[in-house]
Amino acid sequence: MGAEEISQAADALFFAMRRARTTGAEHYGGLSLPQVALLEPLATEPDLPVGRLASSADVSVPTATRMLQQLESKGVVVRRRSSEDERRVLVSLTDDGAQRLALLRGHLRERQARAYEAFTPAERALLVTLLHRLTDLVADTGTG
Repeated sequence: MGAEEISQAADALFFAMRRARTTGAEHYGGLSLPQVALLEPLATEPDLPVGRLASSADVSVPTATRMLQQLESKGVVVRRRSSEDERRVLVSLTDDGAQRLALLRGHLRERQARAYEAFTPAERALLVTLLHRLTDLVADTGTG
């Protein structure tokens, strides 16, 4: 098996996972995939600055600000000025936003669990090992 076949298989997996996340996000949370990426850090840490959310979602601060304004108008997040630095805007999920995100995460985990059940325990162990290794290799930005 050559590099091209591996690339095609990896691309197919990436696009299938993206489609599944997009469909789940729209159906279960009424959110777009970029909005979900922006909200994910808030599930574990409230009151995050806009810049940090933008960085984690890999979007510019102005783009994140526009997205957060839309999400605030839908009742998904609340924004407030930091009491320590009035220039900083902190963002938190509302109860509705937290419920939407939890519903989506639960749906995605259920789908993944069903998919993983198709593998034997040995195949699952190997799959996890190989996925971690592939992640490390793809994330390696070294030039060597």
